[in-house]
Amino acid sequence: MTDLRPAPLPLVRTGWRVQARVWAWRFRFPLATGLIALAVLSAATTLRPAPAGSVRVVVTARDVAAGQTLTRGDLRYAQVPSAMAPASARTTLDRVAGRTLAVDLPAGVPVASTLLGSAPRGPSGTVVATVRLADPQMVALLSPGDKVDVLASPLDGGPGTVVARGAVVLPSPEPATSDEGLFSACTATDQPTTVVLAVSPTEMPALSGAAGTVLTAFVVP
Repeated sequence: MTDLRPAPLPLVRTGWRVQARVWAWRFRFPLATGLIALAVLSAATTLRPAPAGSVRVVVTARDVAAGQTLTRGDLRYAQVPSAMAPASARTTLDRVAGRTLAVDLPAGVPVASTLLGSAPRGPSGTVVATVRLADPQMVALLSPGDKVDVLASPLDGGPGTVVARGAVVLPSPEPATSDEGLFSACTATDQPTTVVLAVSPTEMPALSGAAGTVLTAFVVP
């Protein structure tokens, strides 16, 4: 009699890859839900605004030793809780770069005016001079790092003489309120007419002798 039973199916080996695909197919909906939730959480974390009650201040980007002149590479901005920010914390890099530290500061510490030395320092080989210019609007336009030529003109008119070339503008000390005892407070209508410059030592005699003249500054490359 002829055997009418079908031939047996070939033996198929089921490895871990097949098992993994089977489990992934069975749990495809929970896995998809979890991946979507993870993507939403990542986007919310990336787009989350600064926490309420925080302020952006200047902090040290690396460990800085006392007496070191701060550069922009030593500083960065950071958001810190308002309650943790010192009252005199600096908020602008240009007002801190070029100043010297009075104490050692580790990285990530807010830079406060009480931690800065009072005397600005210029590049190596220069001396610092405070110059009173005739035009307060020019002083308002100058920023630390600008280079200027200083021209001294007679009070009664006539040709002027260049008394400083390529002088570097340094950050000016910020006026303090009268109760701090360092500077008298300026009124809202006062405009500063002085600028702090780093000049060559050989130019100091000419600058000192130009005290009775009209000093003007011209920005140079």
